[in-house]
Amino acid sequence: MSTNYESYLKTSLSKYKYADIAKRDVLNVFQQFKDLRPAYDSYIFNDGSKKELLNLDGTIPVSYRSVTYNIPVCIWILDTHPYNPPMVFVKPTSSMQIKQGRNVDANGKVDLPYLRDWRYPQSDLLGLIQILVIVFSDDPPVFSRVQTQRTQPYPQTQQSNLPYPSQGGFQMPTPGGTGSNPPAYTPYPSGGYNQSGSGSNFNYGGNFQQQPQGFQGYPQNTGGYPQSGQQQYPSQTPYPSYPSQSQYSTSTASTVTSSGQGGPGSTNTVTEEHLRMSLLSAVEDKMKRRLREIFEQAQAEMNVLHKTQTDLLQGREKLDKMMKDLDTEKVYIENNIQMLKEKDREVKDALEKMSKEDSLDIDDAVVTTMPLYKQLVNSFAEEQAIEDALFYLGDALRKDVIDIDVFLKQVRELSRRQFMLRALITKCRSKAGLPPLA
Repeated sequence: MSTNYESYLKTSLSKYKYADIAKRDVLNVFQQFKDLRPAYDSYIFNDGSKKELLNLDGTIPVSYRSVTYNIPVCIWILDTHPYNPPMVFVKPTSSMQIKQGRNVDANGKVDLPYLRDWRYPQSDLLGLIQILVIVFSDDPPVFSRVQTQRTQPYPQTQQSNLPYPSQGGFQMPTPGGTGSNPPAYTPYPSGGYNQSGSGSNFNYGGNFQQQPQGFQGYPQNTGGYPQSGQQQYPSQTPYPSYPSQSQYSTSTASTVTSSGQGGPGSTNTVTEEHLRMSLLSAVEDKMKRRLREIFEQAQAEMNVLHKTQTDLLQGREKLDKMMKDLDTEKVYIENNIQMLKEKDREVKDALEKMSKEDSLDIDDAVVTTMPLYKQLVNSFAEEQAIEDALFYLGDALRKDVIDIDVFLKQVRELSRRQFMLRALITKCRSKAGLPPLA
């Protein structure tokens, strides 16, 4: 069924900061609580500001004294969900009254430690609703409006041990009926509830099923109450009401008498076996929820530790690579230092040798031992002399010392000679095995 809401949620959550996460969180709720419906409406905050927000409107099943009731709620989801907690309200109908307590105020707003300690990803909407089911099972947030005059809506076939609901309340059958196991009933239709209307605006009835443990969804409405001539059910208050002192005394006495006669399968009253089963179911649900919270917290801590371990391993790899590069650079620097020391020693030896000699003729220093090297030195010297001559010719032309015709003639002759010398130098260096000039 949740797939039918995907397109609606995609449109409604388009302005949310974390639309994908919020959509996934809401769809998880619809898979288990099928009587909740999404709606997109305006919410007015206490300071008067208004904002368009998504809300989940409908009912959640709550087991109270081994009987399942559907509690109407409305959950407003902020645009920063899931990093900020939602706002939860109980929305009673005209025949209900809010029971103010430690978790619900007079306006129906719900305050829970789960909401105050909200932290993503340990907290989500599905966990919130499961906490609401457990809390409302211990302390129901609504009860039927009790009036002075009450009428019997259906003829009874057996003695009822609980007071009838008021005229404005929901007139529902008791959990008792035919058969040995007391079935649970649904005081609201599966499609939701009408907040503004009275009890007569609802289409009651359903396929009643016993739900002694947990909350696994809602019974689907397949029909109404039996008509005239069919089996009639005794009346029972659909929500825990608070009668007067005389009513309470009469009901208590009747309950004690009947509980002493009936067993766990009796449909006349709530026995100790029913209370024991309800307590066991509530304790089991609380233990499952607590274990789930502990597991999720441990899982989140493990994920953080795993990410930290991955980051540390990556940092270790980077450090190892840096150490390896430093070792390589250290070896390279040590080799350069060794080479510089050798060159320094050679220079010192040459200086010492030159200082011991008397006089050194520069011409003797450049005299080569082979004709090839001699030709190379002479060609290089002549080529450098031509380079200087070209420079001075250009300077003389700029100062108007020589004419342009003389300048061009001399430059042409010197350039031709310089070209030939450079070709000869290149050839000599190639024959001598020397690298070419840059």
